[in-house]
Formats: sequence, structure tokens, C-alpha cells
Amino acid sequence: MLKKAALLTISCILPLSVAQAQSSADFYQDLLISDEVKANEAKQKEQQKLQKQMQDVQDSARSLLTTKTKNLKIDVPQIERRNDTEPSDKEVAMEAQNLDSAPFGLLWKASEATIKNMGIILTPAEQEDYVNSFDVSQLPVETKGFRRIQITFGEEDELWRIIAYGDFLEDTPEASKGLRQYEMYARLLNQKYGNQKDFYTPAMKTVEKEVMINGRKTMQTEQIPEKIGNPNFLSQLQEGTATLYSTFEGNGIGAALALNVDGDGKSYIVIDYKNLNILKERENETLNIL
Repeated sequence: MLKKAALLTISCILPLSVAQAQSSADFYQDLLISDEVKANEAKQKEQQKLQKQMQDVQDSARSLLTTKTKNLKIDVPQIERRNDTEPSDKEVAMEAQNLDSAPFGLLWKASEATIKNMGIILTPAEQEDYVNSFDVSQLPVETKGFRRIQITFGEEDELWRIIAYGDFLEDTPEASKGLRQYEMYARLLNQKYGNQKDFYTPAMKTVEKEVMINGRKTMQTEQIPEKIGNPNFLSQLQEGTATLYSTFEGNGIGAALALNVDGDGKSYIVIDYKNLNILKERENETLNIL
């Protein structure tokens, strides 16, 4: 009987001791573990929970991909879909109402979506220092004489720059064909925008001449600038020892016309248009922030 009582007493004391031990362990754990460690543990648990949720989503998506289409049944609201490849004339007209016309049938300040709605095809193009640039095709006007047209929207998604590359010309050493084309476009651009300014950096030719110094004849060298269209003008443009370009400005548009020569010795013109009004607006927005 005494033995049973003793056992009963021990059995009653043991749970209490265990509970006290657990309570003491939790207490010392709270003292030893810093709030930062606890926060990290909580963060890890939360990340594990998120990872599990992401895995569940991936598994669900994978099951959709591996399921035959005929077995999929997704309830979606019935909405009217736009046909972006074939916008109506009315839609294009409405979008174009408040935009100014630009070269090659484009629209200044138009968004990428607006240009696509006009039926123009955009192909991403890498161009240093210019964000969101595209090669364009299927323009609404004929681009005879130009092999490539490129436009830039910038981070603001507004068409503000157009650059046009002329066809390659099999030219003479004097670059006579390229010069003829350059002069024609310079005349037209000046007629449209005005304020033509011409810039020519000549290649320098070294010549020797005889001079009298202290009564004695002496040979000296002299640097003489080469003229536009000289017998070596094509190669000078190709090497970059000579440059020729003109600028024009009017009605809020700036244009630059240059005569270039590629690595194969073919000449071509480049016309770079910029909407100065848009650039001024962006400059004012930045100024207001300061």
C-alpha cells in the first residue's frame, strides 16, 4: 500500500517537474535568443511559406501546360477585343487629332501603341544613348531614296527623334554623286525649316614650298585645307579626316544633314530630325523638380 502511494506521488510530481523544466527552458531560451535572431527565424519561416506557395503555383501552371487544350475550361468575361493589326480609320484619325505631323508620315509625340495602330511595323533597334528605338517599315508614305528609317520614343513613350539613312551610292573619288544628293536635300530642308548652317572640316594637305630666309632659299612644309569635292574627297570622308554636315531649325524642329561614306567606299546621306519642343518640355519638367 505504501509502495502504491509512493508511486502515485512520484507520478504526480513528474509532470510538474517536466512542465517546470520546459517552462525554464523557454525562459532561458527567451533570455539567450535576441530579438534579431527571432526576427530572422520568423522571416525564414515566412520565406519557406512563400516558396511553398510559389511551388504550388508552378505545379498548377505545369499541370495546365501538360493538360490537353480540349480538356481546359476557363470562364472569362466576354469583352470586346481590339484588332491591333487592323485598326479602323476612325480610331487612327481620333488618335492623330492632337498630334503634329512628322517626316515620312509619322506623328510627333505619338506613343508606341499609336504608331502600331497606324499599321507601321516596329523592329527593336540598338542605338547608344537612345532609349526605346525601333526600325520602322510599312510607313504610310513612300521612302524612296532611303534604305532605313529609325525612330526613338524615349522613356516617356513619345516619338521625338527620327533618323533616316539614304541609299548607298557607288561614287566617284570626288564623291560627286553623294555631294549632288547632299546639296539637293540641303536645299529642300532649308526650304522647309530654314536657318541653314553649314559645317565643313577639311582634310589637310602637306605641301612643300621654297621661301627666302636671310637671303637663302629654304624649303618649308605647309598645311593647306583641301576643298569640298577634291580628288580624294570620298576617301577623306571615309577615313574621317574630313566631315560635311548642315543644320536646320524651324517650327520647333531641328534637322541635321550629313554626307557619310561606309567601309566599302559607298557614299550616303543621313538626316537626323529632333522635336525641339518635346525636348524643351522635358527640360522644363526636370527644372521644376530642382
